[in-house]
Amino acid sequence: MNSFTKKTIIIFSFSIVVLLMMYCNPNNKQQTNKTYLNHSDTAHYVGINTCKQCHPAIYNSYIQTGMGKSFDHASKQKSSAKFDKHTVIYDSYKDFYYHPFWDGDSMKIMEFRLKGKDTIYKRIEKVDYIVGSGQHTNSHIYNTNGYLHQMPMTYYTQKGEWDFPPGFENGFNTRFSRKIGLECMSCHNSYPDFVKGSENKFNEIPEGINCERCHGPGSIHVQQRQSGIKIDTSKYIDYSIVNPGKLPIDLQFDVCQRCHLQGNAVLKEGKSFFDFRPGMKLSDFITTFLPRYKNGDNQFIMASHADRLKQSKCFIKSFKPETDSTSLRPYKNSLTCVTCHNPHISVKVTGIETFNNACKNCHNSKTENGLCKEKEELRAKVQNNCVSCHMPLSGAIDIPHVTVHDHYIRKPIKKEEVEKVKQFIGLFAINEKKPSNELKAKAYIQQYDKFE
Repeated sequence: MNSFTKKTIIIFSFSIVVLLMMYCNPNNKQQTNKTYLNHSDTAHYVGINTCKQCHPAIYNSYIQTGMGKSFDHASKQKSSAKFDKHTVIYDSYKDFYYHPFWDGDSMKIMEFRLKGKDTIYKRIEKVDYIVGSGQHTNSHIYNTNGYLHQMPMTYYTQKGEWDFPPGFENGFNTRFSRKIGLECMSCHNSYPDFVKGSENKFNEIPEGINCERCHGPGSIHVQQRQSGIKIDTSKYIDYSIVNPGKLPIDLQFDVCQRCHLQGNAVLKEGKSFFDFRPGMKLSDFITTFLPRYKNGDNQFIMASHADRLKQSKCFIKSFKPETDSTSLRPYKNSLTCVTCHNPHISVKVTGIETFNNACKNCHNSKTENGLCKEKEELRAKVQNNCVSCHMPLSGAIDIPHVTVHDHYIRKPIKKEEVEKVKQFIGLFAINEKKPSNELKAKAYIQQYDKFE
């Protein structure tokens, strides 16, 4: 090896060391890297129990949230349902009866048919998983050698009654054959070990939505902490893990929209439901289409929170495009999901004043919006709860027996407006301005398959 080659190697090695020192120094104000390290293919998921080791308080509150309780093995502790020997639902189209019951610690659903008072057919399947936190529903899944199927009974907790799952009613009861694929699983749970090439086979299934669905894979973050690398997050952004609260508005919404914007989710060419990670642009992977109706402003599907919020004047007037994407609070005073919701705390234990105070940040005596001008007696009747009038409880057009708060914040709708006959206009892309004709066509095909 000649001297020139040796010098070249030494200079190159020294340059690499300097670059690594600059990169690894968390307090280096000249750091210009704005790409999250856990977007790398080398980053992997570590699981909620790893996060728990350093964040026990957040873990303990988070597992009580709807996301934390989204999916688990069927057990008496997990189930929110009421069981009675007389609980039966009947499919008049296909002449089947269904009855849920406990056999020891195993939950089971029996399908049977009667002739007179005699049982002439009976099938019993064990429930393996319950999907849903129980705030609105419990649906049920059974597992056959890794293949998952939805069962023909759902418990609607708000009304305290059993009925068919959405899409099983009115002659469309698929009994025990509705496949639970990756699209369904990827929003109602953490990412499973899915068998590629199959429609509904899984090697392993997590138990509830975990931290990394909103923060991204945690392996690099854990490695840095274990090696002693620390970031002063009061001054700097920690690029080893995504904090959605520090993302630009559109990317922050994309974290929530990944699941709170359901309808017809059309994958981009070559993409899968695994590919999107928090901090990325959702439309690079998935375009979601929702139906629009004439005279249908009051009609919406259940998981359309982000779309409804963005239609609100509160959002439109507060929206301020970021000028500095490195800011620790890039959304400034813009209204976003986390303005009202702390994802780590259940809405069940979040007081009314938390939501009211979010309104009062803009609607106060010092602003042109002013305070509420409703009659005092009406305000007292609802305990001065802004949400009760401006985000009223309403039914969803895709799921029966449930009521949810409409996130389209506005003045109360007049009764005659609610009762107008709606007319379908078409499907519109919510998270992409100009979708291709191919994406539109796929969305209409999905709409027909799912809802028509």
